[in-house]
Amino acid sequence: MSALSWVFTALGVWSLGWLSLRHWKKVASLDARLRGGDVSLLQESDVEIEEVIQAPQGSQLHHQQMLIVVDQQQ
Repeated sequence: MSALSWVFTALGVWSLGWLSLRHWKKVASLDARLRGGDVSLLQESDVEIEEVIQAPQGSQLHHQQMLIVVDQQQ
């Protein structure tokens, strides 16, 4: 039974390490893309814009929402 617990422990440690490395790479990639001014960030579903620092006067920030247009003419 001891060998089985060591296998589960090894798998758990490997999984945590892999998740940590994946997160670190994603954060580093995001920082590089922001520094480079990558416009494709605006179209990604997992990126949420909370604040706009450089925008023309009077600009408004609208969160992405799904709109359904219903034709009410009968």
